[in-house]
Parts: sequence; C-alpha cells; structure tokens
Amino acid sequence: MARKLAVDREVLGAVRLETGRTVDEELKSIQAMARLLDSRFELMGIRFGADAIVGLVPVLGDAVTLLAGSAALATSMRLRLPWHVHARIAGNLVTDAAIGAVPLLGDAFDLFFRSHKRNFRLVERHVLKRAAAQSKTSG
Repeated sequence: MARKLAVDREVLGAVRLETGRTVDEELKSIQAMARLLDSRFELMGIRFGADAIVGLVPVLGDAVTLLAGSAALATSMRLRLPWHVHARIAGNLVTDAAIGAVPLLGDAFDLFFRSHKRNFRLVERHVLKRAAAQSKTSG
C-alpha cells in the first residue's frame, strides 16, 4: 500500500501554473474526469463509468474514452512530471483501449482495470511528492 505524503492542500491551492490554474485545480479536474470515466455509476453493487458504457460501441467508444483519458497525460505534461509518468499514463491508456476493443472481454476489462483512476493516482502521487520536497526546502 502506498504511503500518503503529508502535504497541506492549501499549498497546492497556492501554486499557480503558467495556465493560470492552481495545481489543486488541475488535480481536481482530472480526478473528476477519472471518476466520470471509471466509477460514476453503480448497478447491483458494481461501480462503473462512462468508459464501460461508451466502450460498448465497437472501436468508436474506445477511441472516445482514449481521447477523454488523455487529459491526464496532458495534465502531467503541463505539470512537467518525469517522463516515466507520461509513459505509464500512455501505457495505461493504450492497454485500456486495446483490450477494451476486444468484444465482451474488453467490456469486462473496462469494469475492473480503471485506467483513468490509475492515471489520476500517478499524477497525484508525483505532484504531492514534489510539493513535499519543495515544502522541506522552503521551510
């Protein structure tokens, strides 16, 4: 289990990016997208998102969720995270799209792999790690 980094969320709200948005706003944005795509709905105790629903449409559905999921990649690039974070996010997206394109198996896979939540956690972990390091050097 990953350990939580002790970082005051107010610190993330105070750091503005070149885009004018704060780091916290960026994180909340991709978290909302990940929730919509992976776990927004529940039926008979099973949580699922738009990825599983739209993925029922062959090829086009997976292309749409791949495009929507690329928001995490764009965010990680805007935040200038390490290249290996970009690579893992891209790998998760490609895995989700490739296996998701397989009829039936792909639909079941979309329910359990949750690439968008994985990608959010990757970005969040690295942003919190960076903020913790910066708060140690400035404090």
